[in-house]
Formats: sequence, C-alpha cells, structure tokens
Amino acid sequence: MPLFILFLAFPFMALAFLSLLEISPGPLLQQVLGLSVLQSVVLYLTVLMAGIFNVPVHEFKSRRDSPEKTVPYLGSKYTLPVWHGHNTVVSLNLGGCIVALIAAIYLAAGLPVLPIALSIIAVSLGVFLLSKPSRSIGFYVPMHLPALLAVGISAIALYVSGTGLENLARLSIITGVTGTIVGTTVLNIPRLRKIGTSFISVGGLGCFDGIVLNALVSTIIACVIVSLPM
Repeated sequence: MPLFILFLAFPFMALAFLSLLEISPGPLLQQVLGLSVLQSVVLYLTVLMAGIFNVPVHEFKSRRDSPEKTVPYLGSKYTLPVWHGHNTVVSLNLGGCIVALIAAIYLAAGLPVLPIALSIIAVSLGVFLLSKPSRSIGFYVPMHLPALLAVGISAIALYVSGTGLENLARLSIITGVTGTIVGTTVLNIPRLRKIGTSFISVGGLGCFDGIVLNALVSTIIACVIVSLPM
C-alpha cells in the first residue's frame, strides 16, 4: 500500500516540481511519448488503478505436494490421505497486462521494427533468467530489474540502429511491458504446473510494480536527454 500511494502521487509531485523550476512538461512529454500532459497522466493513472482488477481467462490442474499429516487414535498414529492436485487460475491483470499492452502497441507506431523486436527478445530472456518461483503468485522479479533491463537494452538498440535517444521512453515502455510479461509468464509456462500456485496474474503480482517503475524511469531519463543542450 505505501508503494501504491507513492506511485499514485508521483506524477502530481513531478508536475509540481517542474512548475517550481519553471519548466513546461508539455513539450518534453510530447517529444518523448507523443502524448500531452493530460494524456500521459490519464494513461498512467488508468494502468495504476486498473491494476487492482484481474480477469480470469483459464484454469488448469496443477500439482502441490502437501506435507503428510498424522492423527493419534487408540495410542497409535495414522497418516491422513493427502490430496496432491488442485486448480490453478490464470488471470490477465487489467492494468499491467491489457491496458499496458494496448499502450505499448500505440507507442510502437513509427518506431523501426528491428530495434523493438531485438529489445523485446533480450528483455524477455533477461527477465526469464532472473525470475523466481513463488507458490503464492507464480513467478516474480524484483521491481527494479525490468526497468534497468528495458532502459539499458533500449538505449543500446537505439544507438546501434542510429535512432535518436528521444525515443528511449517509448521503446523502454514497449520492451519493459512486453518483455516482463513474456519473461515471467510465457517462457515459464512449462514450470507453472510444478510450483503448485493456485493463482497466476499475468502482468499483476510479481511484475506490475516493475512495469510501472520502468515507465517512470524511462520517461524521466528520456526527458532529461532531450532537455540537455546539444
């Protein structure tokens, strides 16, 4: 909850800070995201608030190894039967998956395909290798890793392709959203049945904070880059 409140207040604190510095955020956001201040804030808050909701889309049988339990009876101990199977519900997070992917597709318009494809592949593999299993949420990554991977790999891809770094925010958001979802869920599908979790949220718990933090970090870095005197 403290992290959610911080994410919720961040855009308003950032706008207030820029106002104190007498810097207009409109031209910066228009250049790095192609969105106005109002559109950027509305999109960010939509992802954040919609992240509360999960849409169930699939359910499958998975295995959970439960410890054996014994009960005393007439001076002896008897082992109770143990059920080793249960249902796992797969849901799509409304904010971190559905809305975020729609935004990523919109931001991809006009960007070269090759840097996008290579960056998504690299971030997906990186997140997959760094993801950790959890019986409560499936697979998760520390929230700073998607941001670092997406921003670093996107900057390299833009430099190699000769595309301006003013597109860093757009490419980082695209690769951060897509790579995190693919790396934590899609590539881990063969292992999902083995960890025995009862609920999996694609783009939700375990990676939602990383997706939001990636959007914030990449936008800030891109705004700093374009505001520097060339």
